[in-house]
Amino acid sequence: MKYRKDIDGLRALAVLPVLIFHAQLGFFEGGFLGVDVFFVISGFLITSILVEEISQKTFTFANFYERRVRRLLPALIFMTAVTSVLAYQFMITVDLQGYGNSLFAMSLFSSNIFFWMDSGYFDRVADLKPMLHTWSLAVEEQYYFFFPLVLLVVLRWFPKLLTLTVLIILVFSLSLATWGATNAPDANFYLLPTRAWELMFGSLASILIFNNVQLLEKLRAGNVLKNTALVVLIICLFTFDESLPHPSLLTLIPVLATLVLIVIPAQQSFAHQILTLRPMVFIGLISYSLYLWHQPLLVFQRYISAKPNPVISVTLLVIACLLAYLSWRYVEKPFRHRNVTSRNQVYTFCGVSFAAIIGFGLYAGQEGIPSRYNAEQQVLMSYLQYSAPVGQPDNQAHCFLGEDEDYQSLSASCYQDKSVLLWGDSHANALATGLRVLQGNALGEITSSACLPLTDTHFPHRKHCQSTNAFVLEQLRQGQYNTVILHGNWYSHEDKISSLKNTLSALASLNIEVIVIGGVPHYLPDLPSFLLTKRLPLNAQSAQSRVEPTLFHEIAAIDQHLAAVSGQFDNVTFMSALAAFCESPQQCTVVLPSYTSPQQWVPTAWDYGHLTLEGAMYLSKSLPANALDIER
Repeated sequence: MKYRKDIDGLRALAVLPVLIFHAQLGFFEGGFLGVDVFFVISGFLITSILVEEISQKTFTFANFYERRVRRLLPALIFMTAVTSVLAYQFMITVDLQGYGNSLFAMSLFSSNIFFWMDSGYFDRVADLKPMLHTWSLAVEEQYYFFFPLVLLVVLRWFPKLLTLTVLIILVFSLSLATWGATNAPDANFYLLPTRAWELMFGSLASILIFNNVQLLEKLRAGNVLKNTALVVLIICLFTFDESLPHPSLLTLIPVLATLVLIVIPAQQSFAHQILTLRPMVFIGLISYSLYLWHQPLLVFQRYISAKPNPVISVTLLVIACLLAYLSWRYVEKPFRHRNVTSRNQVYTFCGVSFAAIIGFGLYAGQEGIPSRYNAEQQVLMSYLQYSAPVGQPDNQAHCFLGEDEDYQSLSASCYQDKSVLLWGDSHANALATGLRVLQGNALGEITSSACLPLTDTHFPHRKHCQSTNAFVLEQLRQGQYNTVILHGNWYSHEDKISSLKNTLSALASLNIEVIVIGGVPHYLPDLPSFLLTKRLPLNAQSAQSRVEPTLFHEIAAIDQHLAAVSGQFDNVTFMSALAAFCESPQQCTVVLPSYTSPQQWVPTAWDYGHLTLEGAMYLSKSLPANALDIER
């Protein structure tokens, strides 16, 4: 296959927005689309190679997979080795355990399945997973297993059906993705069946060029089409964001733009000139290693200093570029050439390396190697697997809905015959333990994972939020509630807060007191490891220490917005959880005496912000005195 500089330039256009998006620099909000561009490029290149070799009867599975091993695994092994050393040094037990499990999944080319089952790509916890980005490699690796066989069968026995075969796979996969974008968003994002259509568009590009190369070269509108495609793709990278369903029919826009950029030569076009600039081509050449290195660097920066710092993030991206060049120059290139490394040498190196990776992954994946910590530190780390000792619903009632549960899974005792209703997400569920201890059986609770208490609002990664919130509003209309409390992690869905006014308007006519509680302080990666890093033990002295939460100013700004909206309604009271815990940006309560064992001290939150029982009781006692019957 003839080398094309513009393809490397397109790789650069794909990888740079991904890096900027993950570095959270405030632009390229659609930077995650770079992965979609990579999928189209991969589909194009692999299909071009396969069609050419199968047509010339030079194709063998042994040679194909050898090239894939040489291309992908050595650089991946190099990055994984360094990352594992850093993970052992910096990651707390629960995170190292997850990291070890992700190594095992990566070694089986199933990272996408592991991370789909573990959490969503856009979840905040995803920012602390060094190997998260390997999900896209797993998608491609799985594609390598099935697609060569499909092409081999079609080209040898049904060559005229090649285009139709690709189109059938494309349409089926795109239809599945369209359904999955609403009904199974996390699976839709990670899994091959809903990503195959992007790879098939790349295959379609290869077929179009193979059959119509002269026609495409003479296309009069080629310059205009290619320039337009580049502009459209760049606009998508700036304007798409994680609130949009993805991948979906909307994703057709950047994918089709990528298709046009690949298919149409238009060497005199402005787009072609941009894509073939030497810096663009160079970044494209190192793009694979650059993609590998950026995520671990950004993750460990968040471990060392959780507060966002654009200067540090940009510096790390520059370091990633340097590491990528070294990886490309001294790892990728030598392993890709048979005159430098033989097949046996490559397979031996990769086999031994993956055995070591699997071994470390299994070892770390057991318990996260807790022997790295002393007894006091292990107690602190144990809160990462916390369950409140008291304050749970009576009779094991099911009041908190998981991400795949709708309101029909609720126990009726959670909301019937109650005077106070707590409505919100998992942060509200954490608050419920403290309220229940203080309020008793009068407290009702309807909480749902990642669902803010907002009516008529779509949450793309939680398909049941809208129906559950509609159910809550209906219960409030039918019930005999005196007070409803709205609480959640407002920071995680800041773009949705505009719906609060409509929600409060709907509640205004019900003659119910409404309390809106702002977001709690956030500590990244989590409060136990935050205390560990700050060398603050669980005792009374730590209660007097100066501690600055990670996102104080961001949450304070959201509080101002919530307070302004709440102030428009006579029946609504706003309370700042941030102010309840923090006297100032540098002075926050992070440990409290244990409710069940007064001689012991516990953290106010067991992860980045979900409150422990003591933290929930502390916040509950700050609620307006006239709203709840709580002993002060």
